[in-house]
Amino acid sequence: MENPIVQIIRAIARPAISVIFAAVIAQAVIEGITLPEWFLGLAGTCILWWFGERAITHIKAKNANNFDTLVNKVVTAIESKKDA
Repeated sequence: MENPIVQIIRAIARPAISVIFAAVIAQAVIEGITLPEWFLGLAGTCILWWFGERAITHIKAKNANNFDTLVNKVVTAIESKKDA
């Protein structure tokens, strides 16, 4: 089980860091500044990792919910066949 304080800090830090990275990249593009490759690699990796992890988590939750719904439908169908 995860610590709720760690979850709160993670929930605050991830969007904040992503916004900071995106703002720095946008400002550099606007001003024509060439950013170091290590910074772009770090920013891209962080943003893609966090969005990817979040997307996968949502997909898994949705699939689990769909599976539970399917199981409930099958159980209801079997019970209605027994009663008939």
